Amino acid sequence: MSRRRRFEGWVCVVTGASSGIGRRVAVDLAAEGATVCATARRADRLAQLVAELGGASHSWMGCDVSQEADVRALAEHVERVHRRCDALVNCAGYPGSARFEGPSAVASTESVMATNFLGAVRCTAALLSLLEAGTGAVVNVASVAGRIAVPGSSAYTASKFALAGWSEALRAELAPRGVRVSLVEPGFVPTEGFPATGLRAHPLLRLLLRPVEDVSGAVLRALSTGAPEIVVPAWYRAFVVGRTLAPGLYRRALERVGRHRPAV
Repeated sequence: MSRRRRFEGWVCVVTGASSGIGRRVAVDLAAEGATVCATARRADRLAQLVAELGGASHSWMGCDVSQEADVRALAEHVERVHRRCDALVNCAGYPGSARFEGPSAVASTESVMATNFLGAVRCTAALLSLLEAGTGAVVNVASVAGRIAVPGSSAYTASKFALAGWSEALRAELAPRGVRVSLVEPGFVPTEGFPATGLRAHPLLRLLLRPVEDVSGAVLRALSTGAPEIVVPAWYRAFVVGRTLAPGLYRRALERVGRHRPAV
């Protein structure tokens, strides 16, 4: 007898699916029986991904989550093609790693927030009625940078702090409506958008890196269990605890990193 796959019959929308964590999540969900709607800005990659997933049930749609019209069109596509949405995985994001250097930093910060934070807000809002009618699971892929500041990436850090706080509040708000919200917080994960060049070249710091498969596994675990928060790897949580228990030491260490931080 064949094993029943975890997400058989589910319709799952995955943003940021053209590469990195989002792509891996889409592949792993399909392998576990889900029907995947893959979305990102690079349509050519999405078409290739869906062809690799196999089966006519999967779909893709080009969408820039920072654009309200694109997100609205995505929701219409999901309703028209799939008639339901059991899970939304918000993976879309980019680093925005430039330092804060004055007036020009305002526009770059707004741009990062529009994708990394408001993109998840827009997609969740647009698909909420379908999620309420389905299994009702939302997983927001944030970062440990949503709990611990990253000098040199203030805009990225702000977007992930916002996503973490919003996810916690939203979980409580949507629970009575049958929608579970989970937060996955990876540490350093080398991808096309986040190459982690400096860390990969360092003999010790490269030990901090984790593969996309680990993060995808955490996303699927969050979807199946409804866990409120998963840190990848789990021992990274020690940094968050240390920030709370020794704030002075944490800030001194942060300032030192700010002066000498390698490119990631």
